[in-house]
Amino acid sequence: MSQYVWNGGDLNNLLVLPAAVADCLPRAGAEQLRVLLWFSRCGQDFDAAACAAALGMSEQECVGCLNYWVEQGILRSADAVATPVIAEPTQKAARPTAVKPVWKEVVAYQQEHKEFNAFLQEVSARLGRPLNHGDNATLLYLITTAGVPQTSVLLAAAYAVSIGKASMRYIESLVLGWADEDIVTPEQVDLKIRELTETRAAADKVEKILSLVRPLNAAQAKLAHKWLTVWCFSDAMLQHAQTLTLENCDKFSPAYMDKILERWHAEGIHSPDRIEAPKAKKKGPASTNPEQSSLDSDFEQQLLKYRPKFNKKD
Repeated sequence: MSQYVWNGGDLNNLLVLPAAVADCLPRAGAEQLRVLLWFSRCGQDFDAAACAAALGMSEQECVGCLNYWVEQGILRSADAVATPVIAEPTQKAARPTAVKPVWKEVVAYQQEHKEFNAFLQEVSARLGRPLNHGDNATLLYLITTAGVPQTSVLLAAAYAVSIGKASMRYIESLVLGWADEDIVTPEQVDLKIRELTETRAAADKVEKILSLVRPLNAAQAKLAHKWLTVWCFSDAMLQHAQTLTLENCDKFSPAYMDKILERWHAEGIHSPDRIEAPKAKKKGPASTNPEQSSLDSDFEQQLLKYRPKFNKKD
């Protein structure tokens, strides 16, 4: 492995990159990193105009990139009170291993609770297949030990069938997962299913708008739902944000694209014609010297008009 050292002078006085900043590197874009380096060079007095001139960006982009680091907790306003470090809450204890009823217990429960037989028949009808002993034991466990109402289990079964996951194992994990979130009553379950359905529909639409090859995962689908349903961005705005994301990240990053759209939403920008075009970056001395640029242009015009003259031989 090769080793490198700073090339002397003031470079040896550079500070070590804080761990908190290093953790943000995979998510940060190139422009955000450039603005952070500019800020670290200039100190607390951040001049958006000077930053824009130095980096070839607009002032709006510079401020937006700086706000990204504020949102990540790396920077804060000098007038703001520092946020105290709060210990993370203890994680919720893992659910104990399910102890499901045996065959005799299921039969005894069926004999004592006739409505349970009707419940089993309803689940069987929704799944489109007969239930086996394991299915019956799982359903009895859900409505007794887990305490989930029968109607909520039926709703979960219907939703599982609608998304092509009609196995009893998936239905069990779905119901118990919602129970961990205190989603138990039929009204709560129905609302959760509506939310999941709308989120998946939004994700499918965004995948088509952006011509994505890979489908969005659950977390990215929530972002898509926010872009379309909450912020109400048009197809053109999403495509423009995708273009900027690809230019800065060299790949599609929903998290980075979300930051762009969040800034536009906060500034009330909902049409492409209101987006400020980035300033052209300086390229060589010609762009900084108008006279030289004009001379070069005149020379090129003369060169195009030049026609060589040849002497006729006797």
